[in-house]
Amino acid sequence: MQKIRQLSGAEAAAMGVRGITSSGNSDAPAVEISYQFITQSYFDSTLLEKAILPQAPNEQIVSSTKQQTGQAGYALGLHPSSQTPIAVQFKSGQQQGSSAVFRLKPGEVIRPFGEPGGQPGRFSGFEWGLPFGWLGGGSVSLILFRTADAKVDWLDRSEIVFHRTRMAIIAPAAVPASTALRFNWPTRFPWPKALQGANSMTQKGAPALAVTPTRTVMSLRGDLAAAATMRMYFIGSDEFAEASDGTIGLVDALGYDVTWGTWASVASANYATQNQFQFMGPEVFRIGANQGSVILVDKGATLAGKFVDVVRYGVL
Repeated sequence: MQKIRQLSGAEAAAMGVRGITSSGNSDAPAVEISYQFITQSYFDSTLLEKAILPQAPNEQIVSSTKQQTGQAGYALGLHPSSQTPIAVQFKSGQQQGSSAVFRLKPGEVIRPFGEPGGQPGRFSGFEWGLPFGWLGGGSVSLILFRTADAKVDWLDRSEIVFHRTRMAIIAPAAVPASTALRFNWPTRFPWPKALQGANSMTQKGAPALAVTPTRTVMSLRGDLAAAATMRMYFIGSDEFAEASDGTIGLVDALGYDVTWGTWASVASANYATQNQFQFMGPEVFRIGANQGSVILVDKGATLAGKFVDVVRYGVL
């Protein structure tokens, strides 16, 4: 449930919200609207890259996340501390009806309506939620500006989780042909190759949000009796596989080795699952493969059949 509360003058000032109210106060009145969204991608040993929550392709705001807010105002900002972008549609309460659907990334402010003479227009409410195709989630803090002269200066960009997935480590003999790849490494959303669920329902769209990856965390599921190495193959990466006509080649592969150390879970009734983790090297985590794939291959004979959970962070 969304929480709506009016900010005090001190809170507004601390958030950088300024303006002059009719009563002469220097801090413009503002309302904070907060909500926490379920992350739209998850870990599943069967679905793997298809483990994403269903979203209707014909709706720009994901229906399962949609919120109605009847608060009026002149501008709306998504606080930089928010963990996800949002999609929002404003209601004017006048003849022009509703606005287009806009996407806001953390740190952005929008004034959707104007009046003759360059005066800002007032909206009567808005509908908002996660944008179609987004695979992250998390907490959101919206700042509703209720005076025409309210302004804010937000310069920082928050690091957010934009994708989670589980990947299987396979034996060299099981490496698939280019026609049987699992597309699983997006950085642009909606993701053109997105499939959802056991029935592979299409959930693709034309990309509208591009993420700059900042780090990637990997967790190997299960114990490991001795150190072992897996090779990560990036096939059809945006940076290396795009041809002069824009097509993506799926023949050449970039390889990167990751070594996992010996690991034994400590006996515990409370934490039966204990997995080691590590950060992906800075050499590779920024590579995107929006129309390609990442494959994990066992270089020895001990990792095939195991799974790696991946959490990817970035900024918009």
